[in-house]
Amino acid sequence: MARIPGDVVHYKILPRLPYKSLSRFECVCKNWHHLISHDIVFAHEQSRHGSPISFGCVYQHKQSINFAPIDVPGELNVRITSPSFFSLPNGTERIRITAAVNGLLLLFLQRKRDEQNDSMRSINHQDAVGEFHYVWNFVTKEGHFIPEDDHRSWFVGLAFDPSITPACYRLVHLAQQRKGLREEFSFEIYSSRTRKWTMSDHKIMIPEGKRIPWDVFCGGRIIYWNCSPYALWFEVDKDVAGCTLLPEAEDLGPQHALGVTNDGLLTSTRFSKNDTITIWTMSEDGAWVKKFYLENVPTVSSFNLFEPLPFTGGDGIYMEMFSSSLWKRILACYNTNTQETTMISEMMGHWPPSKCLHIDYNRIARLGSLGVTED
Repeated sequence: MARIPGDVVHYKILPRLPYKSLSRFECVCKNWHHLISHDIVFAHEQSRHGSPISFGCVYQHKQSINFAPIDVPGELNVRITSPSFFSLPNGTERIRITAAVNGLLLLFLQRKRDEQNDSMRSINHQDAVGEFHYVWNFVTKEGHFIPEDDHRSWFVGLAFDPSITPACYRLVHLAQQRKGLREEFSFEIYSSRTRKWTMSDHKIMIPEGKRIPWDVFCGGRIIYWNCSPYALWFEVDKDVAGCTLLPEAEDLGPQHALGVTNDGLLTSTRFSKNDTITIWTMSEDGAWVKKFYLENVPTVSSFNLFEPLPFTGGDGIYMEMFSSSLWKRILACYNTNTQETTMISEMMGHWPPSKCLHIDYNRIARLGSLGVTED
């Protein structure tokens, strides 16, 4: 009989199997156990070609990061426990999640300014008011301070794709300068390898726009900024920048969110004041196609206020729902086929509201263990 080469079995066949099968095959032999659990090349191939993965949402509550898992029936759902923030500096008062990309969290931290922290601020190049970015791997529990270099911190995005650059991430800061009736946008890039900020040669000139603080979407290698009526984007690996006109751009406002489907299609979600949700997807030729137009979305029990999350494909539209009487909030899902809204889990805290982001936590359990260095 013809013998299948070992590298074909290890890196072309096994990575395409579902998680439930891989969990059993880890027990075949020590070689397969190490391959499935620790091999970097296998992890990259499995993340690219593996079976559909489970996901959830990550959000913050006071000084902690919490997870709301969404189980997929029939899949082996990997559980990631809530991380410990012992590595964060003393005196941290506020945490804000800016991005969650392939196992890395980009956090914006604020802490008290006192004499005991002066030396640490000097070492980590933090600014005078104690505000800085912190990139944290919540599987390995390793964190890195980011030298701000006098940047405005509200418009920074994170790009990280371990299948291309497994040990390096980049931050991109969107800088704005008014020139007459137009706005010029430039891009400053931070690399974890050099620990330095550099200015890109690319500049985007558009009619007067409006940057929305914190409204930054990170899709692996591409970072998007909501600059209504445009979305600006920067692809770090190819060093390419551009902009696209948002759908229904005449009245988007801050209630607008960009997302991406599992097959890489850009999505746009708009939430109107009359509780109307409109979702577009971008076609291959760059045109926006209206996918859903929903009026009077049913709520859950006494949770009468809601805000949709970025659309990631499928039949479910995920949203945060709030109850002013109970002072609670939940993660819920509206099914476009059954037209029913179901509660997934209760979320700690109600005010101040936090940014809730999708994460593929089965993927993170595998890719997050690869480690990211600051060498």
